[in-house]
Amino acid sequence: MGCLLLARLMKVSELRRLLGMLGFGPGDDRMCEAFSAVREKAAELRATGKAQRGDLRVEHDLLQRTRFSIRFGKLNHCTMNDDDALGAECLEDAVVPEGHRGPLLDRCRPSRCTNSILGPEHLPIWTAERSSPNRLRAGPRLPANRRSLLDAQLNEVSLMLKKAGQ
Repeated sequence: MGCLLLARLMKVSELRRLLGMLGFGPGDDRMCEAFSAVREKAAELRATGKAQRGDLRVEHDLLQRTRFSIRFGKLNHCTMNDDDALGAECLEDAVVPEGHRGPLLDRCRPSRCTNSILGPEHLPIWTAERSSPNRLRAGPRLPANRRSLLDAQLNEVSLMLKKAGQ
């Protein structure tokens, strides 16, 4: 795991500890479980005297071994495990190029994926996304197929905002 990614993961872990929650959705729940497991293991190592370094360093080393990955994105964050892609909507029925690891970003469906995290920083984007199809649907002579496409888009946006309780 790269130093920059590990540093960012440590920062996310610390924010999670302070704030209690960083986002919404099933990926966030899994991230919470992983961070809790790291903190419990670190506490156990300190209690038994097996931890030979400072508190933060113990958690740093445990996070490095966790194999937990977060891909930070503009519309959502992805917690897909490269070794176990269970629940990844982007890989479902997809032709994955040989040697490719990770999600297929052009097929990402954050409203349906079990790896998706919707963060507070994403909410303004999704809220703005809701207004655009509504404005287009208000057109007087909109063909039925275009209206159904806009309805499907609105449904996806609504699913994402429902995860955030909005």
